[in-house]
Amino acid sequence: MHASLFHPPAGTYFLSHSVGLQPRSAAQTFAEDFMAPWAAGDDKPWDAWLTAISRFQEALAPVIGARSADICPQTNISGGLTKVLHAIEPRPGRRKIVLCDADFPTVGFVLAQAERMNMEIVWLQSGPQLADPDAWSAAFAGDVHLVHITHVFSNLGLKTPVAEIVRRAKAAGAITVVDVAQSAGAVRVDAEAWDCDFITGTSVKYLCGGPGAAFLWVNPAIANKCRPTDVGWFSHARPFEFDIRNFEYAEGAARFWGGTPSVAPYAVARAGVEAVAAIGAGEIELANQALIDDILGRIPENAVTSHVAAGERGSSFVIRPRRPVDAHHALTEEKIAHDKRAGGLRFSVHLYNDKSDADRLVKTLSAFI
Repeated sequence: MHASLFHPPAGTYFLSHSVGLQPRSAAQTFAEDFMAPWAAGDDKPWDAWLTAISRFQEALAPVIGARSADICPQTNISGGLTKVLHAIEPRPGRRKIVLCDADFPTVGFVLAQAERMNMEIVWLQSGPQLADPDAWSAAFAGDVHLVHITHVFSNLGLKTPVAEIVRRAKAAGAITVVDVAQSAGAVRVDAEAWDCDFITGTSVKYLCGGPGAAFLWVNPAIANKCRPTDVGWFSHARPFEFDIRNFEYAEGAARFWGGTPSVAPYAVARAGVEAVAAIGAGEIELANQALIDDILGRIPENAVTSHVAAGERGSSFVIRPRRPVDAHHALTEEKIAHDKRAGGLRFSVHLYNDKSDADRLVKTLSAFI
């Protein structure tokens, strides 16, 4: 499906949960948006470079169900989450931050810094129960300041009911942050419908954009109440004013921008985001889920350790063969890209995978499951 849009991998590629394949047009967008304005040697490369970032935001907006003006570029998710953590003063009596022990480790590393501010970390236990909003009840208590919600967990393969968790958490007065690193581009994301306060994401995985082009979506209802401390001249309402004694937060999400932005990652990432946007996240999700159904339908149920319930999973899955080391070597010899996680072998499907890829994977694994 749509494999012609991407450079072909060395073998069969089931590793999009780590790094999405490079679009064929990435070199061209990089040359046009970054290299050409620089090579021109005139006095206006920044006009073209900022336009390049705007083009990335415009391409991403429909993929995550947002307005481009509410998307702020970030170097990585850790940086964006750090800015969020320090942007809103907790209300009296709200000293808890809720997250899951299945979140990507960087989330825990960042949010643990809140303990310096006398905040308390509340951990939700990993497991299939996270697909049930009731399992998030600790996030709905009256003493919670912030709730971190991973849309799709990287090792569990589980997709959380974000809209309902957000609804209950906000009704209880908590700030909500949703991580879409393992979903954007492969699973439908709808920022405005979810009505969470923040979304963090990256282009390196299913958006097929490479590292460095991360993003922070900020709900316009809360944006101008935020006072991030990690600011720079691009967080300023008038960045080209050049008055060192006068700082005024930019309107909306832009106040989270910081200093001089990196341009090159967004010039590269636009190609992947545009490819995803042109196909449509809904169509991609349907195709991905159908391919996972096909693969898992031919794998013994007891060999699958990730969450497999239809409607409650992302685009990755984990299989634990009887002889995992031998299975890993066999897959590597067959040039079937995968990795090792959660006591098993992890795979993912995306818009360039098809039935022949699925057949090759199942055939190679058959001797070990």
